[in-house]
Amino acid sequence: MTLITANPWTPITAAAHRASGSARVAVAYFGTSGDALLPLTGGSRLAVDASLAAVQTGITNPTALRRLHEQGVQIYTVPMLHAKVFAFERVGFVGSTNASTRSAKHLVEAVVRIRDTTTINAIRAFVDSICLDRLTLADLRRLQQEYRPPRVAVPAFTSRGHTRMLMEIPSSDTQGYSGHQLQPPLPAWDAFFGVTRAMTRLPEFKLRNVDTGEVIRRRVVRHTNVLTLDIPEGVAGTLWEIWHVGHKRYDYRVVGPTDPSFDALDREVRTTPNQLRNHGRFWIIT
Repeated sequence: MTLITANPWTPITAAAHRASGSARVAVAYFGTSGDALLPLTGGSRLAVDASLAAVQTGITNPTALRRLHEQGVQIYTVPMLHAKVFAFERVGFVGSTNASTRSAKHLVEAVVRIRDTTTINAIRAFVDSICLDRLTLADLRRLQQEYRPPRVAVPAFTSRGHTRMLMEIPSSDTQGYSGHQLQPPLPAWDAFFGVTRAMTRLPEFKLRNVDTGEVIRRRVVRHTNVLTLDIPEGVAGTLWEIWHVGHKRYDYRVVGPTDPSFDALDREVRTTPNQLRNHGRFWIIT
């Protein structure tokens, strides 16, 4: 095991060039030159924060990701990712390096080079465990439309939050086919999800539980007076906290009364003004 503090991207890039097999990489942010710094072979898996917040602030450039995708690399988005780990066939790296020119040429970075098989395999297993939401070519094209070049020096992390909705789950939601049909009010569907009952075809969402990492697909279902979304963990008396992290992609968690954050969230949803709310359940968008 060796600590590298002088130009750590040099050995990482060299290892990527030498690799004949697939790599496993999780790197938080991926700049315009990311694919040159990390020339991964086809079949490799790359986990990166390609959320709207990262793309719209210029920290992750989907064009660089698309170039790797066209070389056969599997790209996965993991909102709020901050890890930087790399596993090639016989060498691995763990450190502070994002895949960007700023990281390679301006920031003071450090990585540990690893050669023992056990740790390299552990890195590969970690990356595989978070590769749950794969980006298609259509996803990357849409993200290219959302990309905004940074107007100032790119920060080390995004301070821009994801749009968030907080909603209480009453007993009326624990009915229907699965017993977990959450029913946001129609103004919430419009303002947060961009969905209306008048749509000819209702969308399907990718939903990631931030507590378990599980990613599920759920289609919005139209009923006589409401729209619903099946959330397996949704039970009466809990709170649903959900963030918009990408096109038809949402991170969420269900918070119960025994959770340490429940009381503060419950106060927030009940006391924060919401001009769109008329009656019934409490909900807010922040």
